[in-house]
Amino acid sequence: MAGGAVRGLVFVGLCAAAAVAGEARGMLARSAPAAEPAGVEMPPPQGPAGSRPVLRGGIDGKRAWLGAEHRGLIVRKFADRIDGSMSVEIQYRRDLVSIALNRAGGVAVARGGRRIEVTSVEAYEQLQQLLAGSEAVFAARVMLAEREAVSDLQAAEMSMLSAAAFVAGLVGDVDAPRRLSARFVEKHYGRYRPVRFRTCFDEYAQESSAAWNDMQNCISEANQDESIFNRAYRRVACNAVWLVRSESAWIEYLGCLGPGQLFPQ
Repeated sequence: MAGGAVRGLVFVGLCAAAAVAGEARGMLARSAPAAEPAGVEMPPPQGPAGSRPVLRGGIDGKRAWLGAEHRGLIVRKFADRIDGSMSVEIQYRRDLVSIALNRAGGVAVARGGRRIEVTSVEAYEQLQQLLAGSEAVFAARVMLAEREAVSDLQAAEMSMLSAAAFVAGLVGDVDAPRRLSARFVEKHYGRYRPVRFRTCFDEYAQESSAAWNDMQNCISEANQDESIFNRAYRRVACNAVWLVRSESAWIEYLGCLGPGQLFPQ
């Protein structure tokens, strides 16, 4: 996807609030975690401190999913293969945060019976209040800080960390997705093989790196905004488009591996 096309998607995501509202409302209507699709084994309680996250996931004709657990933090991701929308749920103890995103970068967040569509600077400020004191958000940021430096950033854990980085971006660390994505590119740069010898992960790495390039261009444009508040809000939209595109790379990776229960690796 060309950088101009992604910037166009961000613009649509910022302006088409009504479309985002309708889609996100259905995805965030529930107040409890969604039932997992048949065949998905969600992670058991985590083992000793410092051990790797427990990951489960899979794909069918309509959607892909990922379930992860690390030190009590539960991460669930569901992606619609048809319209490109996705939902993320993070839960720690009794605190649950649900996030819905569409292909254009629209974002809606729900917690504790409240729901905010991030369609303006004012809504972004309200989002900070909604997520203030969230144990789930704090646990996601801790997990990101612990794992991004030591992870091998293979596809499954990268998918989990991408969700955590996006959550960190919602509460002020708007560079978290860019840092994680840049580390992925640095770690896996140069591993691409000739087309006839490429593996599923090679294809995933190439698409993920392309998503990072487009996010760089998007954020560079957002940083030119004179208002510090507008810059933060626009960068959230850039991060959202990056997450949705990264999820698309994850779906293609799962499809390349084939159907069925794919984890543990």
